[in-house]
Amino acid sequence: MFIGWLKFVDVSQVVNIAEDVGWLADGYHIKLMIMHSPHLCYGAYIDGELVGAIMAIEFERSAMIKYFMVKKAYQKQGIGKRLFETLFGVLDNEYKNIYLHANPNLVPFFQKYGFEEKMRVGRFVNVGKVPPFNFTNAHAKELDGDNFESVISHIDKETFNENRMEFLLDEMERNSSLKFTLPNGFQHSSVVNARHVYLGPWQVRNGHEEEAEKMMRGVLYFRGLKKVVADIPLGVEHIVDLYKRYHFQSKQQFVHMSRGKEHNILFENIYAFSL
Repeated sequence: MFIGWLKFVDVSQVVNIAEDVGWLADGYHIKLMIMHSPHLCYGAYIDGELVGAIMAIEFERSAMIKYFMVKKAYQKQGIGKRLFETLFGVLDNEYKNIYLHANPNLVPFFQKYGFEEKMRVGRFVNVGKVPPFNFTNAHAKELDGDNFESVISHIDKETFNENRMEFLLDEMERNSSLKFTLPNGFQHSSVVNARHVYLGPWQVRNGHEEEAEKMMRGVLYFRGLKKVVADIPLGVEHIVDLYKRYHFQSKQQFVHMSRGKEHNILFENIYAFSL
C-alpha cells in the first residue's frame, strides 16, 4: 500500500468511495479542498487503485478533517489508521486546534489521539413535506442582500473565532449556489447530486430566530423539489425546533470532536454546518 497526496484526477474516485460507504460527498467541494490545502489531502493506493482517503482544510488557527473513509472491501486492514496518522502527524505540529465530525462508532478511535466530544450533530432531511407558509416576491427580495460578503465575514468570525473567508467564499461560488442575506445572518445551499441539496453553511446570530425562519422558508420555496439535507448542532434547542417545525427528519448522527486549545465555537449561531 502507498500513501500519497490526492490529485485532481482522483476526485471522481473519492466520490465513488463516499457512495460505497454511504457518505454524502460533492466533487466540487473535494476539488476545492485539494486546491486550497493540497498538502493535507491524502489517499491510500493499492496497485494503483485508490481505496481510501482523508482530507483537511486549514484556516487561520485551526484545521478541520473531512472525508475520512476507506472502501468497504478494504476496511479493518489498518488502512484507515495509516491514513489518519499520516495526516495527524502533519496537523498536530501546525495547528492549535483540530476538529472533525466523527461517526459515533469512531469516537473511541479519535479519543486515543486526544480528541474530545463537544457537540452531537444531527443530519436532518426534508423530502418535500412542508407545512403551509406564505412566501412572496417581496420576501425573496428581502433575502437577496447585496452585502453578502460583508455579513459573512463578520458573522462567521464571531461564530468560529477566526478568519475562514478564503475557503468559505470559494465554497459558495458554485453554479448551483443559492445565497440569502439578512442583517444578522446568511445562508447558502447547493446541489450535491441529482437527489440532494445540501444546506450550509448557514449562520444566524443568536437571538434573531425570526431571520432564520425567513431563510428556512426561502430555501424550501426554491429548493423543495429535492431532498434538502442539513447537519445541525443537536444541543441547540431553538435550531432543532425550527427544523422539526418544517418537517425535517433526523436521519443520522455525528459527533463534533476537537483537539488542542479550546476553540470557543458559538454553536447557537450554526443552523447548518458546511459540507
